[in-house]
Amino acid sequence: MRTHSLACAAAAALIATPALGQNGPPLSTLPETVVTATRIPTPIERIPAGVTVIDRATIEARGYRSLAEALAGVPGLGVVQSGGTGQTTSAFLRGTNSGHVLVLRDGMPLNDPSTPQGLFDFGNDLLSDVERIEVIRGPMSGLYGSGAIGGVVNLITRSGRGTGRPFTATGEIAGGSQSTAAASAAVAGETRGFDYALIGQGLSTQGFNIVPRRLATSIGERDGARIGTATAHLGARLGERFRVFGFARLRENKADLDQAGRDDPNYTARNRSGMWRAGIEGTVIPGWLDTTLAVGQSRDSRQFRDRPDQFPFSGSDDSRYLGTRTVYQWDSTLRLPDAGPVDAAAFTFGLQRIEDRVDVQVRFDGPFGPFNQDVDRGTRNDAGYLGAQFRLFRRLDLTTNLRHEAPRDFADTTTWRLGGVLALPEVALTVHAAYGTSFRAPTLFDLFGVGSFGFRGNPNLRPEKGRGGEAGVALDLGALGLPPGRLSATYFRTRITDLIDDDPAFTTRINVGRAEIEGVESAFDMTVAPWLALRAAHAWTVAQDADSGLQLLRRPRHQGSLAATLRADPRLSLTPEILVFGPAADAIYADSGAFLGRGTNPGGVVVNLTARWRATETVEFFALGRNITNSRYEPANSYVVPGAAVLVGLRAGL
Repeated sequence: MRTHSLACAAAAALIATPALGQNGPPLSTLPETVVTATRIPTPIERIPAGVTVIDRATIEARGYRSLAEALAGVPGLGVVQSGGTGQTTSAFLRGTNSGHVLVLRDGMPLNDPSTPQGLFDFGNDLLSDVERIEVIRGPMSGLYGSGAIGGVVNLITRSGRGTGRPFTATGEIAGGSQSTAAASAAVAGETRGFDYALIGQGLSTQGFNIVPRRLATSIGERDGARIGTATAHLGARLGERFRVFGFARLRENKADLDQAGRDDPNYTARNRSGMWRAGIEGTVIPGWLDTTLAVGQSRDSRQFRDRPDQFPFSGSDDSRYLGTRTVYQWDSTLRLPDAGPVDAAAFTFGLQRIEDRVDVQVRFDGPFGPFNQDVDRGTRNDAGYLGAQFRLFRRLDLTTNLRHEAPRDFADTTTWRLGGVLALPEVALTVHAAYGTSFRAPTLFDLFGVGSFGFRGNPNLRPEKGRGGEAGVALDLGALGLPPGRLSATYFRTRITDLIDDDPAFTTRINVGRAEIEGVESAFDMTVAPWLALRAAHAWTVAQDADSGLQLLRRPRHQGSLAATLRADPRLSLTPEILVFGPAADAIYADSGAFLGRGTNPGGVVVNLTARWRATETVEFFALGRNITNSRYEPANSYVVPGAAVLVGLRAGL
């Protein structure tokens, strides 16, 4: 597997030349290759899946500060944030549950086993140490195993490889409304076979009141956050063909939270996350066989504190959740020579072991007495996979994956995926189709977790199982004599059985039924002129309970985005972005703060604007306007998007 080596080579681009010599990203909107979709670097137009890549230049041009912000415009990906940066954030990919999105860091799975469904919180991570974000939509368990029912998000870390210099540096500092301050710094380089990158970043804000003003239970209390992260990425050559590498990352978040439907000035969360990964990679047989051996671990420690307040049934809470995941990986790629009509043939294969452990301490004292419960449990899963891809007659790409899981606590599971892409250059079209199976094993929280109100997990749960397919077309606008660009549309359909959810009394987790999901994703990119690029995306999604026919919560039928990059001056660029959200089913709260039950949450529009001015080749000023129309849209009912805000800053490189 060449995920790590390719990511390191790509990541060097920013640190070597900090994207300050050009004002904004290249107006070409299609990246050259994608790693995550097949584990082999593959041109995006030859991948039989919905793919979105957000590279470093795009992150800076659009002013993205957090992972949640960067993903908000991805077609088919619904980001639901309970407030602003640092607040709890879920993502729904192609209408599947938020626990059906598998998150990777350089190919290593990160989802927290101590959360319900193994959720990844997208609201905690800043982006200064991220070089690329690759989003693959559709069932990917045949390649990555449990949790990849809706798809995969892979965060590729910045590195010092490819800089060609012993020392480079970039940094930025910014401040703005709501007493917001942000800073980051990175140093990197390579010399005599050794490469390094050291990155630090931080953000502090008083924030907004995330409870909407319409609620009588809103007291105007601001919900702030503080986030700090330190990242180190090191590597060294061993001879001509091998390289050892190491990666470590620490992050700490502190945030003010609120209860659904009301302000809670005493409710806070502290999230400490650490991860490391080390290994060796290289070429076993030049031109034929590459391999990687790696081991890594992630630890997520969450602490929630609350004290009694004036609302009924409130109590004191001091609960702690620690999830630890250790991953052992062996990944290899075997490339075959071209033979007649067959070229670009390769096999991927490997083994993986994941060891999860949770340590939970619940301490809740409410109106009906104290509740204390501890859980310390572990589990293990072994897996092996095999994949193949090749091209026929230089126009038909075929890809297949097969993966077998042998978990300690469940029956063995085998998943697969098969896809193809047909190029029709005569009519400037590519056509793709894919079908696959997927699953999500119950997490340790699902099985043995405890909650503040007497919740206990269910050790008798069965894995969730999914299957789904897609078919789509993409039109090369430049090949038709139009300005360079791409127009695409993809229809998808997914079926999930044995869904895991809370029981009606919220006392445990149960397998409750089935979900039927279908939709259409469409995207448009065009470089209209050297000074103007346009981008638009739309997703129509019908996600419903197959038994009742009810729409699944927090999944709008319609969601879209519109963005542009304008360069009226070689030094100045403007990047407006409009996010549009349709109505969605949700748990609804009346203006009085009373819980009304199931209902329809109104849609909304959020408008952002980023401006950049390059003062010199290495110094750039920027200004970020967020929610500039001061929208009061509630992504989750009773949680409003942050109000209008401005952040201005300076970015420099050496």
